[in-house]
Amino acid sequence: MSSGEIACGFVKLSGNLSSMPVFTSNVERPRIRSKASIRGKLTTKSKKIFFIFYFLFFILFLSSCTVIGTTKPAALQVTATPEASVFLDGKHIGKTPFFTDQLDAKEYTLKISVSEASYTEKIVLTPGVLTAVNRELSANFLGQAGETLSLNKQGKGVFISSYPDKAQVTIDGRIVGETPLVVNDVKEGDHQVSLDKTGYIQREFTIKSSNKYQLTANVTLASEFAKGQNTAPDSQPQAKSVEILRTPLGFVRVRREPSLESLEIGTIETGKQAEFLQEVQGWYSIKFDGKIGWISTQYAKKLL
Repeated sequence: MSSGEIACGFVKLSGNLSSMPVFTSNVERPRIRSKASIRGKLTTKSKKIFFIFYFLFFILFLSSCTVIGTTKPAALQVTATPEASVFLDGKHIGKTPFFTDQLDAKEYTLKISVSEASYTEKIVLTPGVLTAVNRELSANFLGQAGETLSLNKQGKGVFISSYPDKAQVTIDGRIVGETPLVVNDVKEGDHQVSLDKTGYIQREFTIKSSNKYQLTANVTLASEFAKGQNTAPDSQPQAKSVEILRTPLGFVRVRREPSLESLEIGTIETGKQAEFLQEVQGWYSIKFDGKIGWISTQYAKKLL
């Protein structure tokens, strides 16, 4: 084969190589892809990948939206004297001192109970916030004391209420008013709070205020009478008994605590009398079958 000849595709070619085709018709030509073609296919592939990703993300959002917008759990701390069982919505969850930071943020019925002494209240737990409940339990409701501290996103400063109301409030040694009241000029940080009311034992506790929330303190004062502590004599004559008035049912219900939700421990018929102990916000405390019970002032009158 001379220098002007070349074998290609099993066909012998001769002549000027520069003017002759390099490939024969029976040999497959390699396909040369243009940049536009490559770019188009890459764009199409990218669109498919993006569509698949978007579809999976959308399905995840619909089926697991709680993962994306999870509500923070709430925290609850319960302490009591003496040690007591803790119930939420009727379910026993432990004993005092009790703490958890994994509760759903909502309203609960909290009950703290030991033997014949118990305390029940409605509490509202806030996401990411601690609610603290401290109680001194007593079989006689009037002998109980304590405070419930919580944070409220609606408002600033400190809101203090008490049972009974019209208790004098002192913060860091400064008298600020009577319950219920809101104190706005309270700096963020720890403060010493004291509540006083004639006939009741002084209650002191510490709060930690925040500029982001309104701290709410719901305080219960223990009666000096119930605790067996002497009080100053009253110039007014004291009632010794109560008489049951006429009622639609012919009797009045006697409850363990001054609350319509409290356990009923018996009944007293219309016209009957019972020994009077004390009056507290719409309720008479009486002696009933050797125990202390409560009746509504609506269905009884005091006798001297």
